[in-house]
Amino acid sequence: MKNILNIAKYDLKKITGSVVSIITIMGLCLVPCLYAWFNIFSNWAPYESDATGRIAVAVANEDEGAKAAGLEVNVGDKIVTALEANEDIGWVFVSDEETAKKGVYASDYYAALVIPKNFSRDVLSFMNGSLVNPKLKYYENEKKNAIAPKITGKAQAAVKEQVNATFVETLAGYVSDAASIADAGGADPASVLGDLSDKADTLSRDMNSAIALSQSASALTGAAGDLMNVSDSFILSTQDVLDANEKLLDSTAKNLPRSKSDTAARDAASKHADRTAATLKALESRTAELLAADKTAFDLYVTTMRDKNKAEVDALQREALEHSKTLSAAGYSVLASEYTLLASDLGTISADLAALSTEMDDTQRKAALNKLSIDIDAASKRVEDIKSLIDSDIRSNLATALSGARNAYASYRNALTGANNDLSRLSVLMSRYDKSLGQLKKSIDGTTATLKSIQNGTDAVSGLLTNAAGNALLRRIGNLLANDEAAVAEYLANPIRMETKVFWPIETYGSAMAPFYTVLAQWVGALLTAVLIKAKVKKRDDLVDLKLHEWYFGRYGAYLFVGLAQGLVVSLGDLLYIHIQCREPLLFVLTALVNGMVFMMINYALVFALDNIGLGAGVIILVLQVAGSGGTYPVEVLPEPFPALYPFMPFRYSMDAMRECIGGMYDGTYWKCMGILCIFFVVSVCLGLALYKPALWLNNLIAESKAKSEIML
Repeated sequence: MKNILNIAKYDLKKITGSVVSIITIMGLCLVPCLYAWFNIFSNWAPYESDATGRIAVAVANEDEGAKAAGLEVNVGDKIVTALEANEDIGWVFVSDEETAKKGVYASDYYAALVIPKNFSRDVLSFMNGSLVNPKLKYYENEKKNAIAPKITGKAQAAVKEQVNATFVETLAGYVSDAASIADAGGADPASVLGDLSDKADTLSRDMNSAIALSQSASALTGAAGDLMNVSDSFILSTQDVLDANEKLLDSTAKNLPRSKSDTAARDAASKHADRTAATLKALESRTAELLAADKTAFDLYVTTMRDKNKAEVDALQREALEHSKTLSAAGYSVLASEYTLLASDLGTISADLAALSTEMDDTQRKAALNKLSIDIDAASKRVEDIKSLIDSDIRSNLATALSGARNAYASYRNALTGANNDLSRLSVLMSRYDKSLGQLKKSIDGTTATLKSIQNGTDAVSGLLTNAAGNALLRRIGNLLANDEAAVAEYLANPIRMETKVFWPIETYGSAMAPFYTVLAQWVGALLTAVLIKAKVKKRDDLVDLKLHEWYFGRYGAYLFVGLAQGLVVSLGDLLYIHIQCREPLLFVLTALVNGMVFMMINYALVFALDNIGLGAGVIILVLQVAGSGGTYPVEVLPEPFPALYPFMPFRYSMDAMRECIGGMYDGTYWKCMGILCIFFVVSVCLGLALYKPALWLNNLIAESKAKSEIML
């Protein structure tokens, strides 16, 4: 112990007895601190408006505006107005796109935003029955600065948010304007719905007349059938009866209904064709949207809607096969063949949907969607052909039936006048005529049922409109639109408010970065100390029987003095000069003092045991900790091997202890970190003493080699 104290006293005397030594020690204490303070200052608030507002981003508005509902709208002007009030970025408004691009190329601007000529038209395209995604042009200079593109990303987010808000506000404004115009004209929603209800009632009453006419035609057709039966009994009646029957046949032909089907099979086939056409149209629209959307929207469709759409297509395919069999059995061979081909087309669409996957890249996704769109178009054309075939086939069959009836009647009359002896043959012809009239009556009865169904639907709509006209909610919505259009537009543009609560708030980015730069400065200071202060002790008369551990701890006294001075100066400077946020200033200073003690011991142990190799090891440890200790980026985002080395880095525990002092204490974290730093201290002492003698031959070998080079210290 006596030798340790003698070495420490002697070193202190030498340090204070020389002007050069004093200046050197002052430099060791101040230079690393200046590094910490300057870096904390430069990072004080880099992401706040005062700083980012100096980053130049050009804006060129070439939007020509658009007309919608008789109103002139220029969305580009609204965006520019909003950006002029936005101080997060240094917006520079230029005349045209070319000027903005040249500025980005020349590094005059970090980025440029261009609003194209047709932007307003694209934003309002939905009002014209089409959907065109409006596009903004954004140019970025990534060469000028590495961090600037991350900051200008705020510009993109701000513009996108503003465009979305403007779109919704414009839409809400149209609704409000429409409500105001309607109110000024004396037409409120309730009265409009009441008028629609009255129109629906009138239509329902008119349907009664149509139903009565259809029922009369059915009765007339039935009477005609009865008359033919009587005529069959009185085959030798007068020519007047024949003429009357012929007129009745002509009247029946004029009242022939133009229904889309005359059998149950054709009815079902027609309905299936309509449903298939509607499903394919919806699927075609969804496919077009997905082609224009990004991968996120595509993945959402695959996971939520693809299986549902596939199930609908599979169901339509099974029904198509059933209709094919039914129509074939009924004698409609051409129509049945078309349904077989439709089933094959639907099977292809089902396979296309099944092939869609979230694992697809952009090229595969677009190719799959294009194939799906082509197959949907082919199936849609097939459905249109089927519908046309149903209509033409029905009319052809009905016309054939009527023509058959006429031919039968003509044959009947010829047989009556020229072949009185062939009564049995004439009776057969009369029977065929009666069957044709039976088919005609069945079609008219179907038309009557359809008219009744339409009337029931009209009555339901009338009731719904009547209820809506007196609905209190509708009145409240109308009053809101009429009285506060701006509030409605603002609400629709920003319907959701985020309530954020920050735990352990730190006011400035500089305060948050203070632990890293303070700890880094202390390590650099310890490394410089190891370079400038020798680890070896010269033999003196006052050092009697000097042992290794006495030498070790004796010279460490000078290192400890400098380390504590560095910690005290840098921590007090952070608090009193930089004015960082700190909830526990005394503990913050204590942490800096412990850092100085531990960092000095680590670097001293390396130099004591390994000499020049130890200096290199100290630099390597510094580099690893700067990159991988989580001082700037979270360790979770760093590549290997940094996450694996992270638990063994002294920086981690020093910074965590200082963060506790700055942001607030939690669950003994501070004292845990301090305890681990003390473990680093003990381990460094043990390694320094244990490695000295085994590494002595290597150190001597390196020293001899350096001496031979004649240029190295």
